[in-house]
Amino acid sequence: MASDISPTTGEVFYSGTYQAIIEVLRVLDIGEGKMSKVTQPMINHYQEITDRQVDAILSEVCQTPLRAMNQVQPSGLTKRVLPGDVVWAARYWTAGELLLAEFQQLEQNLTEQITIMVNDAKQSVYAMTKPTHRVPGQRRKSNLSRTMPPNLQPPAYLEPPV
Repeated sequence: MASDISPTTGEVFYSGTYQAIIEVLRVLDIGEGKMSKVTQPMINHYQEITDRQVDAILSEVCQTPLRAMNQVQPSGLTKRVLPGDVVWAARYWTAGELLLAEFQQLEQNLTEQITIMVNDAKQSVYAMTKPTHRVPGQRRKSNLSRTMPPNLQPPAYLEPPV
């Protein structure tokens, strides 16, 4: 679907399709009235914002924008996929930001759940900047020295306190 392509990079959104975000919103049970107000352009807007935030965090340790890699499926077909941890973080970050920005009249308990979900997604992305975590299929950068392997260098940024 052409609307699931980022206008900035020309690649698919990290969080996947519009339907993937709708499924996360349905699990959170925000109500059918609020679900009817969620449109594909609205979701694509928040997907673009989240993708640029993920790129900003990961730009110090690997080449951005992240590219899909070829992966052989059990059926033998080759499919282009993004790393699963990036997809998971982007999907929940996008859904949470959409709900927090568009629907301020949510229940207190649900708002707390969404805030925790967004913080977990952000921490997951920050964890990818550590040298002990590899983002599969992505090319790492070495900012200290052209001769030092990226695996041996210290992290560019420490995780910010939550």
